[in-house]
Amino acid sequence: MATTRLTDVIVPEVFFQYIIKRTKETSAILNSGILRADANLSSFLSGGGRTANVPFWKDLTDNGSNIGSDDPAELSVPDKITAGKDIAARQVRTKSWSSMRLSGVLAGDDPMKAIGNLVGDWWARNLQDILVSTLHGVYTDNVAANAGDMVNNISVTSGSPSSVNLISAEAILDTKQTMGDAAEDLNTLIMHSAIYTRLQKQNLIDFIPDARGEVRFPTYLGYRVVVSDRVKVINNGSGNPSGYVTYLLGNDAIAFNEQPMTTSPNVEVERKPDQGNGVGGDILYTRRQFVMHPYGIAWQDSSVAKEFPTNLELEAAANWSRVYPERKQIPISFLITNG
Repeated sequence: MATTRLTDVIVPEVFFQYIIKRTKETSAILNSGILRADANLSSFLSGGGRTANVPFWKDLTDNGSNIGSDDPAELSVPDKITAGKDIAARQVRTKSWSSMRLSGVLAGDDPMKAIGNLVGDWWARNLQDILVSTLHGVYTDNVAANAGDMVNNISVTSGSPSSVNLISAEAILDTKQTMGDAAEDLNTLIMHSAIYTRLQKQNLIDFIPDARGEVRFPTYLGYRVVVSDRVKVINNGSGNPSGYVTYLLGNDAIAFNEQPMTTSPNVEVERKPDQGNGVGGDILYTRRQFVMHPYGIAWQDSSVAKEFPTNLELEAAANWSRVYPERKQIPISFLITNG
């Protein structure tokens, strides 16, 4: 009986579109509305370079209006309209699997779909990790360079936490207040399941139907709630309480664009005749090229060892710098609690 191979069941062009679709469908974070497709970044990905300039217009200064006069010698002095420059980084990530690891699904009725589900789910988790590391880089830069004006940290790093160190309505409201009168731009809470469970115990989670009236999603204080254990948990050392990071974000806070690579196919299957002691096997390669960028926080590329940043490098404060003039222009806030 002939053995089914990856080369028999995977059509690269179809397979790649399937895993992109699967990634979006299975990731609550990526599907929450916080990501925005930016045509300028798509153009950048089609070309070359490690970084892209993202120009923006700075807000007009509040110098007040002129007082009208009938004196022709009194002239209105125009204020300047100035532009700023945001910077986004190109990212290329790859992952490969051998057919021996995928052998269990090759025997199914629809092996390409089955493998696509596995690969799409893996990439969904990986992209969530990249997003969390990106947000943590924004957090570390904000604490280091902007006095933590995007952060409400009520946690303790040692001893025993009390109720004031835990998630609460007051803590969420204080966090949204970091946006001042622009707080209405925030609409999504992303939190760890331990935080979500604490709110459930307090009967503070509401559920509302989606646009079709079918699937209910949780809300808290009017914010949509997304639960993921892949959010950042700060380790304060053995025996010390952990710090849970809860994110309060607005729609389109982060640019996300993906384009096929021009130098390598997105999906490739390589035949390895020497595997299995000559029986042979296949290796499935997947490649993703994208930009994931928080608007207003310019990528500095100050501490990157290789061509593209790792997750740890994304978390480094030195690699980010806020360029939007006002904090309230960036719909991202952080709440740190002990539970």
